[in-house]
Amino acid sequence: QPVGIVCTDVPAGLSGVQFPIIPADALASTVAGQTDMATGGRRLQGIVFMSTTLPSSVLAAGTSYYLEITSGPLEGERFEVDEALTATATPGVLVIDLDDANTTQSTLLLTALTGAKAAIRPHMTLTRLQARVSPALVGSNVASQADGVMVFTALSAVTYYLRADGVTWRKAGSTADFAHMIIAPDQSIMLQMRSGAKELRQEGLVRANAFRINMKPGVQSAATGFPESLSPVEFGATTNLLAPQLTTWVGSNQQSLADGILVFDPSKGSFVTYYLRADGITWRASGSTVDLSANKFLKPDSIIMLKRRNADNQGIVPRPY
Repeated sequence: QPVGIVCTDVPAGLSGVQFPIIPADALASTVAGQTDMATGGRRLQGIVFMSTTLPSSVLAAGTSYYLEITSGPLEGERFEVDEALTATATPGVLVIDLDDANTTQSTLLLTALTGAKAAIRPHMTLTRLQARVSPALVGSNVASQADGVMVFTALSAVTYYLRADGVTWRKAGSTADFAHMIIAPDQSIMLQMRSGAKELRQEGLVRANAFRINMKPGVQSAATGFPESLSPVEFGATTNLLAPQLTTWVGSNQQSLADGILVFDPSKGSFVTYYLRADGITWRASGSTVDLSANKFLKPDSIIMLKRRNADNQGIVPRPY
């Protein structure tokens, strides 16, 4: 498994970030089998590994995990781990939740993973992000004065800010603590540094398998899954004539009708819009006639927003190395 370190200069103000570095695998092994553990209307499965290490023994209290498939036909799929049920399950069984929003494949045959390699990996959270930033983030009980992050949904951006105690994270209108809120691997976010410039340091494992991302109609934030810049072609953002027509990328010579990618530019304080042309492979920036299909403008230190007409629950980014 390759390892790496990514150090990102985070300017004061707004900038984007992704989390392509995996701190460490809690357990990496081969899947021996699966069992149906559905209960109370929830679709759950138990995963058994060819390992003498018990999955429950590697799950740290208060930490959220996912299972990522690293080989085989379902390479790249991620399944949310139910830590509480794993702790009480038959020793040696890892419980995954097929209904969780962070699970990339909700339909799974009981033989689908047998023989595949897989790894239990910890999620990025606001607390984990905070620990990787230096100088330290500065909190405040006044949201407009605190360092924070912005998480984008299809309809809005939600700001989470660090409180004055330096531990609690809140969002406007709520008294709940979001310190352990999950930032999914396929999500990029925006940093809002009010206390000055910082450095974000990520170190650990580099993903050595393909990366799965479920693409929705409309606008969504996205991440490439790898610690290097990719072109839209490398990201898979082209019209696939072999795929079902209602799942693939849609191009048009009229920008408003085309699928697009928006990348935040901190120097401008705004997003740069790129769109797919009618030929299904050429990419242009808004207002430009230059072909950028081979330009690596999808950077791991940026927030990326996808604008698509079609949903695609089989989207995959091939390993770029």
